[in-house]
Amino acid sequence: MRQLPVVAGVPVVAAVLLATAVGCGSGGSGGQAGASPPAAVTVTATPTPTPTVTVTPTPTPTVTVTPQTVTATPNPTVTVTTARGGNPTLTNATAVVTQYYEDITNHDYAAAWALGGKYIGGSDYNGWVKGYATTARIYLGTSSEFGSGQVRAVIYAVQTDGSTKTYEGTYTVSNGLLVGASIRQTG
Repeated sequence: MRQLPVVAGVPVVAAVLLATAVGCGSGGSGGQAGASPPAAVTVTATPTPTPTVTVTPTPTPTVTVTPQTVTATPNPTVTVTTARGGNPTLTNATAVVTQYYEDITNHDYAAAWALGGKYIGGSDYNGWVKGYATTARIYLGTSSEFGSGQVRAVIYAVQTDGSTKTYEGTYTVSNGLLVGASIRQTG
């Protein structure tokens, strides 16, 4: 609420109205000399109303999401965890063969050698690595009986020149390592 200025204990607006009503002021010609002032004048001041602010909330927009179907053919990934002493802890025969070829594809020849390359690839590590010099990527198809140490595999070795060599055979896995292989090139 707005406060009005006060002069001698009376609001200014009321003082001006009171002075006008009793004929005060300089050179007032409408008053009579010696006349007594009129009875008390009551002035009522009405305060100016405070404006009201109304806030209307803006509606939140609706978002519609249309689901999409994505179909992907995942490549199997097997993680090899090395226990103390450097022996891999993979116990599933198919997982061992899959990891072996994943390591070769990733050019992690030391990991593939440790997983059993040394048992199936001969005794010369450097010669074994050179055997994969023109191999760009390997695709593998495997099958085995649950709990069996024998894994039947079909190997598609894509070469750096774009050609593909195909191999088939059987791997023997024991205690998480490749210990034997009988593989032949078929194409």
